[in-house]
Amino acid sequence: MVALALVVAGCAVPPREAANTPPADPSIEVASTPSPAPPATPEPTASPVVEAAPQLAARLESPSVAVAPAPFPIVASLALHDAPIDANAQAVVNLGLERYLETLDRFRESGATDRSQLSVAGRFGDVVFAGIRESATPGVKRKFAIGSFKIDRLLVKPWGTRAVVEVTATILDKAVDASAPDQTETGRLRMIGDKPTVVDGWDGANGRWFNGPQTVSKSDWRPNVAFWLADLLRSESWIPGSALETFVGSSGETPYAGARIQYVRTLDRTLRSRTFEGVTATVERYETFSQIIDGLATVRLSGTVVATDADGRQIRQPFERRVVILYGQNHPEVVDEQITPGTWLSGGELALGIRDHNFA
Repeated sequence: MVALALVVAGCAVPPREAANTPPADPSIEVASTPSPAPPATPEPTASPVVEAAPQLAARLESPSVAVAPAPFPIVASLALHDAPIDANAQAVVNLGLERYLETLDRFRESGATDRSQLSVAGRFGDVVFAGIRESATPGVKRKFAIGSFKIDRLLVKPWGTRAVVEVTATILDKAVDASAPDQTETGRLRMIGDKPTVVDGWDGANGRWFNGPQTVSKSDWRPNVAFWLADLLRSESWIPGSALETFVGSSGETPYAGARIQYVRTLDRTLRSRTFEGVTATVERYETFSQIIDGLATVRLSGTVVATDADGRQIRQPFERRVVILYGQNHPEVVDEQITPGTWLSGGELALGIRDHNFA
């Protein structure tokens, strides 16, 4: 039971037939008289139809975006607040606990000797790993199950998205064939996200969470900045023969998304090409929370727009613009943009309550 307490507190394509069939012997027909027959008029033969090879669209590469190494402030200016616990919260927490226990079952069944495949990390992951190893019962196959749970606290972001859930849960470790009695333990778990996922457990001996608040690592998300900004600029780019980009972001359900669609439609399509060169992204600030790493990054983009007109003349023009990137429930997503200095496409309405959800 001591061991279980540690777990729960953290709780070759075959050839065608024709290729294998020998050709039939040619049939020879002998004339009935020795006199030669008049030559027959040859039947007209149809000219072979030559189909044009399909024209492949030219491949348009995403522009290269370099992220400036300059330091930037990380400001915990956003605050979580308590929210009522409703039936929907109960349902998503129940599902999150079930998924957590399923990952523990799979890990235990795998017989893994290290914790690299464990779903939880940090000190809490160490405790869970040790507990699973110590609670093994030779000859008995066990399965974790929820006995009961109570949501102690639900915290949401300012725009209403679930962020943190604290739960007191009773977990059963049941013998599948009922050959041994159930083991039971109750402990506190910490879950994060719109679809809550277990990430931490309560350290009763020290009166704190094993892992504690999450912290932002600049090195972890700098590559993401480059990738998603390159994807943004790619939707405004084309070369001769490339397919017209039809996806420019989300489907227009927010003020920013609708305004961006309109902006892309205003681009001069008489230009033969339009690409970007020498693009640098400079993070100006990151606004986040004191308990989780989600937040909003304001980034300055600068570089050169390179275009070719209908007469083949190259036009080079420097540009600078700003974007706001949401780091939330999905991949990083641009939620606002300042193409004209001083004017944000969103009009000041980021609509984060629409975009900051787990759509998986």
